[in-house]
Amino acid sequence: MDCGTTALAMILKSYGFFNVRHFLSQEAEVTTEGVDLYTISELAEGFGFETDGYQMGDDHLMEVQLPCIAHYEGNHFVVVYRITKDKVCIADPGVGKYTLDREGFEKKWNGIILALNPGPELFQHNELTELAREMRERRQGIWKAYYLSTLRASCGLLLRIFGITLLLLQLTLVLPFITQIILDEVLVNQNLRLLYAILLALLLVFGSQVLLSYGRNVWLADFRVAFERNFFSKFFDHLIHLQQSYFDRHSREDFITRFGDNVKIRNAMNPTVLESLIDFAFLPLYLLVLFLFNVQLSLVVLAFVIVYMVVIVSLSRKVIHLENRVFTAKNKTLAKFLDALLGIQSVQLLGIEKLQFWQWKNSYTRGLNQVVDASKMQITLNTWLNTLIFAVQMVIYWLGAFYTFQGQLSIGSYIAYTTLFTLVLRATQNLRQLWFFFTELTVTFDRLNDVFAEPRRPRSSVGKADLESPVAIRMQDLRFKYRPRDDHYNLKDVNLSIAPGEFVGIVGRNGSGKTTLVKLLANFYSEYEGEILLNGTELRQLSQRAWQRTFSFIPQDVYLFDASLKQNIAFGNPNATDEEIFAAAEKADLVGLVQKNFTGFNLMIGETGVNLSGGERLKVAFARLFLSNPDIIILDEASSALDVETERLLMDRVHEQFHDKTIISIAHRLHTLRTADKILVMDQG
Repeated sequence: MDCGTTALAMILKSYGFFNVRHFLSQEAEVTTEGVDLYTISELAEGFGFETDGYQMGDDHLMEVQLPCIAHYEGNHFVVVYRITKDKVCIADPGVGKYTLDREGFEKKWNGIILALNPGPELFQHNELTELAREMRERRQGIWKAYYLSTLRASCGLLLRIFGITLLLLQLTLVLPFITQIILDEVLVNQNLRLLYAILLALLLVFGSQVLLSYGRNVWLADFRVAFERNFFSKFFDHLIHLQQSYFDRHSREDFITRFGDNVKIRNAMNPTVLESLIDFAFLPLYLLVLFLFNVQLSLVVLAFVIVYMVVIVSLSRKVIHLENRVFTAKNKTLAKFLDALLGIQSVQLLGIEKLQFWQWKNSYTRGLNQVVDASKMQITLNTWLNTLIFAVQMVIYWLGAFYTFQGQLSIGSYIAYTTLFTLVLRATQNLRQLWFFFTELTVTFDRLNDVFAEPRRPRSSVGKADLESPVAIRMQDLRFKYRPRDDHYNLKDVNLSIAPGEFVGIVGRNGSGKTTLVKLLANFYSEYEGEILLNGTELRQLSQRAWQRTFSFIPQDVYLFDASLKQNIAFGNPNATDEEIFAAAEKADLVGLVQKNFTGFNLMIGETGVNLSGGERLKVAFARLFLSNPDIIILDEASSALDVETERLLMDRVHEQFHDKTIISIAHRLHTLRTADKILVMDQG
């Protein structure tokens, strides 16, 4: 959640600096808990603001420099733009800009304000201006690399779809004129030959519409599948190659929401949206044809279209704001739901089912209240729009009949006019759906672009051939902290040399930096100070493939995929034969598990290995290790869930198979390190 940096980006935008939100999130090292007011203040001062934090009462609120940032609803930040005696105008990063009464604001406001006064340095901040330009160019690059390139791959298909849709709309325009000819020429003059000709024309028009609609919808279905497959393949490929720090600062709900956005993009490509879009583009043509029939009636229609648009734009902001609140409430409810279900064992062991139920129910009820508010606003908007439509229909039908009675319009022209007027009504009504749909789609693209804007894990041209076995490790003046703005270092001035083939144990109290050290060695994080050298080559210069082949890492919590036992073991070496997989399973003491299940190696282990015990999950991780051939093996308390006998058995087999490899083991049981060549004791980094 990055509401704090988003609030600061909103204020910078009000001073003319656009597209800086993503940069602010990176600078603030936003985590899933967000940022605090002090970090926001530091960021703002770095850009040239003079900041002051206040704890104040309601009566001093109007004395604050605006816009300012208010601490809101527990752990949230909003921008306050305007304050009057009765109203407060705020911009909520989650739901947008809206106005509420003073009493409603003061109930949710925590009494804390961060005032930001722009200093002269702000407007002379060349770095900020350059940053905004770079972010704008990066966004344009994202559109070219991911969106336009995907569209370009199906360009021919897309042009055919648009061409057929244009033909269908033109055929729709033919029908009012055919109606006029039937009434004014055929019926009045009793022209039977013309009637048969019109019948042939109608059959041709309707037949063409059926065939063209069928062809268009088939091609559109093909295009939707192709676009979604190509686009979300690029999205997922980019996502899984991001740095670990990105995943550290985003919650699971963020990823569920982002990957669920494919449904909204899919909806943008259905025939209704396409027809509505082209229908609205044809609105000026419809109006022009109406003016050719009758100017006075058409002025009424034009006035209706303008008023209709004004009502949509003026009321839709409120509707969109309420819909955003529904979306935010839905995410909070989803978080409660997942919390309870994913932690169901703890919930039942602690006996807090009722507490979890009421927390979820309260969140769900608040979400439903937001739905009710949004529905009421939708009803209000629909009432206004339907009133406008009814009024203009009444005026057009009555005035049209009046002009026909006076001889200014023929009966055929009157019927043709009202038919065309129906097309104008349809195009105008479609504007409302298009407005809301594309507003929501803009938010969707913003969320997806946030992912695309993240840099992928760095790749270097140095390959496996440049890192020959055996591998020596040397750390020089290694310093690291998870958040660069923190004063506290998790690792401080670590100097360590590990010769090829050494068995090194690491011990220390909880939080001393043991896991952090091996995570740096495994290249989870690259933002460290000092050097990590492998055979004299800096770790950050190695290609991704090189270090993946060099290291094998068994973490404290082994993750297993929702696949068969055989498939999970084979991830250690996808090219392994069945015999090699069986041998690895035998070494990892998994034969008993295989034999007691009639499905054998095809045993489905369930999501995250839910069907296996903690010890069995660790055995699968060791089986993966036995399938691979790394130069460096890292064990992060990898045997903690095993009984003493099994632990001794597996560790003996690890040393037997990898006797000439470097093994680094974090352990709390000192007997597992009895054969270590050296033991590193860590304390406070």
